[in-house]
Amino acid sequence: MQQRKIDKFSTSLSSLYYYYYYYYYYYYYLGEDNEHRMFRRLSTSALAAAAVRFYTPSEGLKKLYTSDFDKSEFPLSIVPSDSALFAKFLYKAAEPNNGFDAILKDFQTIAAATSSLPIFWERTAVVEDVAEFKKLSEPTFFTLVWMQKNGMLDLIQEVSEIYETYVNAKMKRIVAKIYVAPGKEGDVGEAKRVAQELHKEAKELAGHTLVFKTVVDRSIVTGFAVELAGQYVNRAEGHKTHAPVADEADYTTIPVPRLPKTVWEDNIETEVLSRYLDSLAEYDAEEAKYGV
Repeated sequence: MQQRKIDKFSTSLSSLYYYYYYYYYYYYYLGEDNEHRMFRRLSTSALAAAAVRFYTPSEGLKKLYTSDFDKSEFPLSIVPSDSALFAKFLYKAAEPNNGFDAILKDFQTIAAATSSLPIFWERTAVVEDVAEFKKLSEPTFFTLVWMQKNGMLDLIQEVSEIYETYVNAKMKRIVAKIYVAPGKEGDVGEAKRVAQELHKEAKELAGHTLVFKTVVDRSIVTGFAVELAGQYVNRAEGHKTHAPVADEADYTTIPVPRLPKTVWEDNIETEVLSRYLDSLAEYDAEEAKYGV
């Protein structure tokens, strides 16, 4: 009798477990905006564990994180993605105090720090153990931990670009990208003048502040290239190409090779094999002459 009661109790627990499982599945995974729910719920649990182990985020960031910040108003519309979600969080975290430029500087600090980190640092390094990351603003550090706990730290470059796009739209800035050779980052005076001319000629950019962003392009040897609002001016010279020796050879004049006659041992096995190989060679010769 006691065993039956235990079995009955276990069965009821199992039924309750399966009922909860299916309710959880249909509500969170098959409801409205199911993709967003899946991502946010995964992130919430991961970040909660991170907060317990490493640090306690401020109440303001906690409140923002648990809110529907991604459904708020933004300067422009960008296709939803994981990178866009992180960028939106950073934008909303900086919005109350107008601290947009501080986070932009954080991304520069991250780029400088990662150049000294080992390859695939996104998978091996721990954000909390990187000394340079401890100097970042709290929203940026919070977001890095969030991204790492979801295995998405490799999206940091995309997050930086989307966030910068939001800020530039908010501040009415237009970015001119100047591409130069390695070591020529300081020699951009002429390139800036070209960018300023493009800015003046574009009437749709009236009222926008021109800012410059220097990008090192290893394919450039001398000169520069400027990109502004879809316009591209190229005054750069790359490496001169040298035709390899193989490209200079004329393979149409190669003489037909002379194939030596194979000497076989005098027995029945080699005679059969010899005739078979001779027939294959004859077939190959006819195929080369007349085609397939």
